[in-house]
Amino acid sequence: MEHQTVSILMPTFNPDPAFLQAAVGSVLNQSYPHWTLFIHDDASGIDVRALVEPFLRDERIRFARSEERLGIAGNWNACLAQARGEFVQFLFQDDLWYREYLEKNVHIFRESASVGLVSSFHTYKAEGEDAQTFLVEGGFERVQEERRKRMQAGNGKAFLMKWAEEGLWPNLIGEPSFVMLRRSLTDCVGIFREKMPQGLDLEYWVRCLLLTDIEVLREELGIFRVHAGGASMRNDRNGSGLFDRLRCFSTLIALLPRGEERKKVKRALLSQIDLLAQKFRGRIDGKRGVGGAGASEALHFFLRHPRLLIRALIAAMFAKK
Repeated sequence: MEHQTVSILMPTFNPDPAFLQAAVGSVLNQSYPHWTLFIHDDASGIDVRALVEPFLRDERIRFARSEERLGIAGNWNACLAQARGEFVQFLFQDDLWYREYLEKNVHIFRESASVGLVSSFHTYKAEGEDAQTFLVEGGFERVQEERRKRMQAGNGKAFLMKWAEEGLWPNLIGEPSFVMLRRSLTDCVGIFREKMPQGLDLEYWVRCLLLTDIEVLREELGIFRVHAGGASMRNDRNGSGLFDRLRCFSTLIALLPRGEERKKVKRALLSQIDLLAQKFRGRIDGKRGVGGAGASEALHFFLRHPRLLIRALIAAMFAKK
């Protein structure tokens, strides 16, 4: 029955054919059979349907394509709108699950009715030359280390408050390919914010954690591929994702009632503003600057929070070179 299934959602855009087929193959190889897979292509320049056509013989797999670009968040939301199962799980077009990924996640949900989100450890794999150097310089090994040390199961709000005091860095919950959600939770939380270039999953986790307990699977259950030319790395380099964490703080502050918790998050946000100002000053001193989409994101955020703009400017002026 459909309500017993995991709704697997795969947004695609100009995928590498081999990686895409391997990703779908890892779904077909799952030990847990009660799933559906919805593949939604965001107006790719290649025929993605032809790539997945052999898999469509399995009645559990469906494909659709948008005629116009929706963007990353728009594509994620188009997928989310098709979720009908009891549990919701994204799988990106070039990631892989090990055979027992679904089974182990569903087992946790069956054991604890209060858990609405399960985060699974996974391996980062870089493609191309100097892959290991890229993992180190891109910070992926550091993320794994921090996740092992700081991830805690239990009350989601308590975990979130501690994480916020630590700056909401790194993304401890993880990428959507390795986070399973109850659909009852996604129904409450709603859609992804479409105007966030990089931190849309982080912002979504913030909203989720206020509403549910969380569990952690500490064994590595799949592979997340990273690419030097990928969207996340481009956003980081051109500055377009620079202010997304601040907007996540803004979301959290808006959702918290007045009181001590809200004050703590505000203090943590001000600390992040100070750090950001130093980083901004460093970019200027290095003659790199923050331009293009990054400048647009900065303007968007600070026009909504003029006091933070003043503080950031003052901090930038007096930051040590």
